[in-house]
Amino acid sequence: MTASRPPNITSFVIRFVINKPGEASSEQPSYHGIIRHIQSDEGLSFRSWKEVETFIRRYVPIEEKPA
Repeated sequence: MTASRPPNITSFVIRFVINKPGEASSEQPSYHGIIRHIQSDEGLSFRSWKEVETFIRRYVPIEEKPA
């Protein structure tokens, strides 16, 4: 019988701030925010989802799906 390893749990909190354009504008709302890694209390301010992915990859080995 082999002993199983406990799962490696990593937690994050992500806060989004949505900047809505004026009512007469046809622009899409923009966003920014903060992501915090709970276990290390390290955080990052971001303006794009790519920055969030890069931060998470420091703690979780995320595989990219082929296009």
